[in-house]
Amino acid sequence: MPPHRLPIALAVAGYLLALLLAGTFVSRRSGGFSGYVTGGGKIPAWMLALSFMANFVSSNSFVGHAGKSYQVGLGWCVVGGFLVVACALSFHLFAPRFAEFGRTNGALTLPDFFERRFGSRPLAVFVQWIVVATTLLYVLAVLRGTALVVASGLGLSYSASLCAVYGVTLVYCLLGGFWADVLTDVVQSFVLLAGAGLLFVAVLFAAPAPAAPAPPPLRPLSVAELVAVGLSGAVKLVADPKQVMVFYAFGDATRARRFRHFAPLLLLVVLGCLFPIGYLARTLLPLVRDADEVVPRLVFERGLLGSAFGSVFLVALLAASMSSLDSALLVVASCLEKHVVAPLARREPSERHTRLILFLVATLVLALSFRPLGDIVSLSTLAGALLGASLLPLLCVGLFGPPIPPRVALWSLTLGLVGALAGKLAPRALGLRSPWLQDIFVGLLLATLPLAVHGLFDRRRPASVST
Repeated sequence: MPPHRLPIALAVAGYLLALLLAGTFVSRRSGGFSGYVTGGGKIPAWMLALSFMANFVSSNSFVGHAGKSYQVGLGWCVVGGFLVVACALSFHLFAPRFAEFGRTNGALTLPDFFERRFGSRPLAVFVQWIVVATTLLYVLAVLRGTALVVASGLGLSYSASLCAVYGVTLVYCLLGGFWADVLTDVVQSFVLLAGAGLLFVAVLFAAPAPAAPAPPPLRPLSVAELVAVGLSGAVKLVADPKQVMVFYAFGDATRARRFRHFAPLLLLVVLGCLFPIGYLARTLLPLVRDADEVVPRLVFERGLLGSAFGSVFLVALLAASMSSLDSALLVVASCLEKHVVAPLARREPSERHTRLILFLVATLVLALSFRPLGDIVSLSTLAGALLGASLLPLLCVGLFGPPIPPRVALWSLTLGLVGALAGKLAPRALGLRSPWLQDIFVGLLLATLPLAVHGLFDRRRPASVST
């Protein structure tokens, strides 16, 4: 390893060691299936709020979103605003209701909500497969992105980096379950704040490149395009099953409301530092072909704040990725154990079998990542669109609306999936170009249609989930 990479390697090694120690520390706190997947109601509310915020930030935020304003200008910050609003609405409206619903109905997974709220086990099984399939696509994207970050920062091969990330994530998830996930998210939240803040300050006060050519002209997006992109990302985050696990872990509505301002404010600070980076870097990097190159070049080519900052930045990217990776694996394992394996074996869900499933799922993802099914952006975008379009309308009805028959809910799920796929494929095939013709919006429109038709013909008095 070249000498200049040694500080980065030591920082990454220290960070990964901290994750392993965190998993070992909480390994005895996850008693039984409930404790393993939701913490058994014993995790402090402030830790859950930090975990919630960490799940809203990924490596896309540090690289993709941060660099995009280089091309489109400060208007890109509108997209970040939508994400912060989605975080606030999710914590203020969804968290108390999910926490109370989990307490009164014994719900532990997102499919549990659909089974108990709509009274249909087949509907819950359908939701379970949607959650598993879309989350696996997301895990494939995150694992690949995390391995690429480690490979570029340490000069390792992609395969070696992939195995290292897989090994560390697997060990601390197997040891501590949701407790380990939340505890490591707390550590990662401070790393995210430090990385975003230092990067913003470094770019803000950096000297422009001497005798450099003028940067390319801005290509600002229209208001419609900014709203479309912002709403698309917000909808995907609101329906995320990883967040529902955090809400269940609060245990009751009072604890869920206690830190409702905490996560949105922290997210505002992180995204407020990241989204203007590209625009501020226009005088520092006059020639940039791809917006995704902006932040890595600022850190590793320009050497902002020296090699020490390069270490902080790489660890921040790693933290952003792994805060999503660990919880996503836990979501898949818990859903498969509770709604597929345990019912087929005619037994109660168990912690031991959930650990085994998590190991098998993580190993499958590792094998697929050596020859990925697609690029990072396409996989994560498709996963989010399918999940958000199919589940969000039913989540809103289940939490705030009147009861509906299972067949109507099934139609909503099916049309949401079909609409998201049609919105992804049809515009390109038909040559249609519009910022509003996006997978998430077509899916939401079709998913809402059967709910609206049922509401028009149903004259019963609404009855929402109590809090």
